[in-house]
Amino acid sequence: MEVKKILVCVDLTPVSLKALEWAKHLAEKFGSELVIFHELEDVYTMISTSASFGMPASPDLKEQAEKNVVDKLKPLVKDLTVPYRFLIEAKGKTIKRLIDVVDEEKPDVAVIPVEYERDVPKLNSQVLVIK
Repeated sequence: MEVKKILVCVDLTPVSLKALEWAKHLAEKFGSELVIFHELEDVYTMISTSASFGMPASPDLKEQAEKNVVDKLKPLVKDLTVPYRFLIEAKGKTIKRLIDVVDEEKPDVAVIPVEYERDVPKLNSQVLVIK
């Protein structure tokens, strides 16, 4: 079996960090690229809400939130010997974006926390659910 790309959904909950550990292990085992996906739901909500009130959100809101996530995740992947990248965005709710990101990235395996299990049939990938 060839596994070229693994996508893991990390929302910084303990279960998602466990999913990251599984994804790292699989990526190392198969020599796969690891894509670490995180959706900035709060930032998306703040930007949307401020726009609906006609008030601009802070111009560096997304960049600061993204930096905070990277600062939390980078130590957890520092020992990886396979290529990896962060995919951090503020485009909506995690579950909706997860479906779209899997369609866009086309991973061979998606590793997800159990919270997103109900949408496994919508994911166009093999899926490993971590609980």
